[in-house]
Amino acid sequence: MKFLLWLVCVVGIEITGIISSLFAGDIAATYAQMDKPFLAPPGGIIGIVWTILYAFMGTALFLLIIAKVNPAFKKQAYIFFGIQQVLNFLWSIVFFGWNLYWVGTVVIVLLVLTVIVCMFLFARIDKRSTYLFVPYLIWCLYAGYLTIGLTLLNS
Repeated sequence: MKFLLWLVCVVGIEITGIISSLFAGDIAATYAQMDKPFLAPPGGIIGIVWTILYAFMGTALFLLIIAKVNPAFKKQAYIFFGIQQVLNFLWSIVFFGWNLYWVGTVVIVLLVLTVIVCMFLFARIDKRSTYLFVPYLIWCLYAGYLTIGLTLLNS
């Protein structure tokens, strides 16, 4: 039963990423045509990284669900997990789909802050969830750098 719950969490988070990319249009083509800042990755690697990060997020959600802790702690963690998922979902749509680069910059900054809050909340529930968010935070910080660079170079 736990395996099935874990699978639902991971697949559910992966699906949100897929749906977001569908609404964002042809991200790869748009990214390929943009002027890029120093240390910008090749476009092909971005989807692979996000797939792994979504699996980590889904696993973190699973660990939160099965944790036997104070329900108030879990409620806060669920709320901020949801907020970061919404921001994550919106970023590629705003940035690539709507070409609102400066708004996308605001979204990525809010996403980074929300991921940090999630990590603090997760630490009170299950530290493994916090550790699963470390690569996500690092990637979001990097994505923030890229977002700002792409915005400055392509606005």
